[in-house]
Amino acid sequence: MPDRTPAEQAAEDLRELVREAHGLLKDLRAERRAIVDLLDGIPAKVDDRIQEHLKAGLEELGKATKQAMTVSIEKVSREFDRLEAIFLGTDRESRRAGKPSVEDLIRRARTEREDDRG
Repeated sequence: MPDRTPAEQAAEDLRELVREAHGLLKDLRAERRAIVDLLDGIPAKVDDRIQEHLKAGLEELGKATKQAMTVSIEKVSREFDRLEAIFLGTDRESRRAGKPSVEDLIRRARTEREDDRG
């Protein structure tokens, strides 16, 4: 190639630099797209994590609620059994004291009312 003038050499160097700049710009645009895609996926990932934690929390709450209900049902059942024993006069205190059952007291009161009427 014939010798170039400094202006021609500078122009060639500038063209090479422009080609490199275009290549870098293309790379930067590709990186920008990748970052945008990544950022667009973050809300979905956050939503997924929230759902996972919410589901786990609800499962734990469900187990705790079920356990509390079981304990409450057992307590109410024991109280009904205790009241039944008192009503029937089969509880320890009534048997020891020789007290009549509530049922017997009601029957007596009914009989007395019928006697008073009749």
